Amino acid sequence: MEIIEVSWSERRYRDILRSIRQKVFIEEQGVPAADEWDDKDDQALHFLALDGKRPVGCARLFKDGYFGRMAVLAEHRGQHWGSRLIKAMADHYQQELGGRILKASVQAQAFSFYRRNGFTPEGDFYRDAGIPHLTMTRILGREAPESHTFEAGQDDQLYQPDDPAAIEGLFQIGCQNNSRNLLLMINELNHPAWSSASSLDAIKRFIRSSSRRHIQLLINDESSGINDHPLIQLQQRISSRISLKVHSGVKNNGALFEPYAYLMINGPQVRACFNDRARVARYKEEFDDLWRSANPAKEARRLKI
Repeated sequence: MEIIEVSWSERRYRDILRSIRQKVFIEEQGVPAADEWDDKDDQALHFLALDGKRPVGCARLFKDGYFGRMAVLAEHRGQHWGSRLIKAMADHYQQELGGRILKASVQAQAFSFYRRNGFTPEGDFYRDAGIPHLTMTRILGREAPESHTFEAGQDDQLYQPDDPAAIEGLFQIGCQNNSRNLLLMINELNHPAWSSASSLDAIKRFIRSSSRRHIQLLINDESSGINDHPLIQLQQRISSRISLKVHSGVKNNGALFEPYAYLMINGPQVRACFNDRARVARYKEEFDDLWRSANPAKEARRLKI
């Protein structure tokens, strides 16, 4: 297992780097090819992760401390390759270039990974290739000040975003905290908070991270075309982990990440907090009242997998 520094100008390495990024970003995440390939690769130093002689991941680093295009092939995830790539870039930037701050444009769905690797968020959410991102930084050479931003049970701030990227990003980060269960109240299935590909990935990771986790999905009706919705399709595939009911009393969109965090969308008004146990409990009472009198889904059960 090793990380090597390679140049984009070398054909053999360029082909390997392109192959990894093609599989991860374009084929897996649906990033348009025009957004993935830019004119900056020649300006960057590239890092290639090797398991023996097998390429498994890559990233690129610029002289100003920004790095990106970090990708690990699906079959090699969960083996700490991402953390190894970050360490290699941090060591090079600090020792060879005398840099002090490492910076990255981070997909919201990868927020917890970067937080575990010592990064803290800065600024607002934004979209890159249609996916919610935020800038995160890490101070090198000394211990960074502790940050509890977006951490369940720690971050008391009330967030009231009006940017769709921020709403979607907050939902994806909520899915990464150590919540027991996820309760979804949805009167707008096509809201990007739970209909985008990156949000669906966040929901899948929430379920996969623990066999004890469960999702209760409460929708207000079974409109035409419901079987085509990716969240409904996901529910049908893993119905033992995602329960689905219908109640016309669901008027707003919301997500409860028990026991601390919530995201509530009431038309143009959006409120989110990662440490408000009392409010989450009140919202849960309302949810439970609706759930008890809700009906099992009928149209969705016709979906054939």
